[in-house]
Amino acid sequence: MGENREMNGPSPELVPLTADERAATRAFVARCEVRLSTLHRIAVGMLSGAGLLVVLPVVARDSVTGVLRSLVVGEIAPADVALGVGVIAMLAVPVVALWLLFADLARFYFHAHHLGGDRDLFTPRFTLTGLRLPSDELGPDAAVSLEDSRRDPRIVELLVPTNERSRARVDRQLSVYDGVVSGHDDVARAQGLFQLAASSPRTLLEEVAKIEHGMARHVLRLRGLVLRYVKALLALLTTALAIYVADAIVAELGRGDDLGPTGSVGLAAVVLIWSPVVVLAVTSPVRWIEDLMRSDGAPSTAVADDPDLTHVERVALRIVAFGWVAAAVAMLLDVAADGTSDAAQRWGIVVLVASLVAVGAAAFSGRFRSLVHLD
Repeated sequence: MGENREMNGPSPELVPLTADERAATRAFVARCEVRLSTLHRIAVGMLSGAGLLVVLPVVARDSVTGVLRSLVVGEIAPADVALGVGVIAMLAVPVVALWLLFADLARFYFHAHHLGGDRDLFTPRFTLTGLRLPSDELGPDAAVSLEDSRRDPRIVELLVPTNERSRARVDRQLSVYDGVVSGHDDVARAQGLFQLAASSPRTLLEEVAKIEHGMARHVLRLRGLVLRYVKALLALLTTALAIYVADAIVAELGRGDDLGPTGSVGLAAVVLIWSPVVVLAVTSPVRWIEDLMRSDGAPSTAVADDPDLTHVERVALRIVAFGWVAAAVAMLLDVAADGTSDAAQRWGIVVLVASLVAVGAAAFSGRFRSLVHLD
């Protein structure tokens, strides 16, 4: 495995450590391992919570199907098409937020591992690498004894079982990465698997440098992950409430399974009210952080300009804008349609104007513009 460092560049010059320096370094590595364990427990909580978020829409499935059924039963008017687009956009926001959350979880637990070689090979590896005893922790005799133990067939078979079927499976996996295996025996296979696990021999100082960089990566990924979890939860709860209200409107104002003009006005009103509310919901976590930083004395913040922390907002705003325009078109068509009650027409215009004012106020705010134009 020593050749792995040679692939990735020369090793730094070995510097002898005093007894106190070595003790301090070991203590730091142990402390980092505890911190990494804490970060991964937080990530596991996000993974479990994301699974619960997926289960929640199942509870609302009857409401969703009831609303969608009302749009396709009977004669389909242009207003129904526009309203269908608005409802689909409403359902798309929490789905996209959950999709981005799961993508973040995958990126947290896996990232690229450079194997080197002539083809500049990379492989995905788990975020926690395998560990080896630092190469400078033992004296010459003990190091030779450890290396002999690593080649002991009784030890090697823990990683490469001594049967042809297992060997063939390992060979198929390693054959994808040319140059990883330098021989054809079980020891060579085990060395190749060590490389795929990013388990390389390092000195104690190299281990410190690696864990420092890994810690920074974990913290940066985890802060975005927690924010996206909160945003996905808020988007899901806001949309679920809107769907429940829409289902009640369909049941109350619809004509059987047919929605009718008055019911269509009510459903369009739900989408128009939902649009600014869900924008407020998904942008609230970053706004809470900004307020916290200002209360701690920060004269200005750049949280709203961080593309990693505001990705969900930027994607959601585009979907919401599309759904709002569709719902506004449906509202105008329904208000002008024959058969719409006078009360429905009045309330439809009031909701449309109120929603337009709310969306306009958000559109002219500096923070909204920064989210829309941020690449």
